Amino acid sequence: MKTIIKLVAGVLLLLGGAALFSSHAPSDVAQVIDQLNPLLPTKDLYVKTTTPDFVNDYGTAAYKQMAADQNGDTREIQFSGMSELKTDRYLKLTAKGAHVETYEEVQKAEVPKKALAAIEKA
Repeated sequence: MKTIIKLVAGVLLLLGGAALFSSHAPSDVAQVIDQLNPLLPTKDLYVKTTTPDFVNDYGTAAYKQMAADQNGDTREIQFSGMSELKTDRYLKLTAKGAHVETYEEVQKAEVPKKALAAIEKA
């Protein structure tokens, strides 16, 4: 019984440490850790589109931007678009930590006020 308790405590400690490690890291490693971590909730983040950081030979655009949640809390996030996105548009990202699952364009009026204030400053 003690072994099972130690094992469960170890797994929880490992998952908690992984979440702490990736809490503000936008890297590919952080994305994979967050995607697999069952302790992290999925939440909405908002960004205002900029020019891409990189566009590959196939036209896929990579972005690294500051994103904000509905409370105005920010974090740097990486995501890719199938092509270059129009600049100065607002996106709602569905993310699990650093892992962006989906994104959709929204109107400025649909972005929560605290998130809007945070991304306008960035």
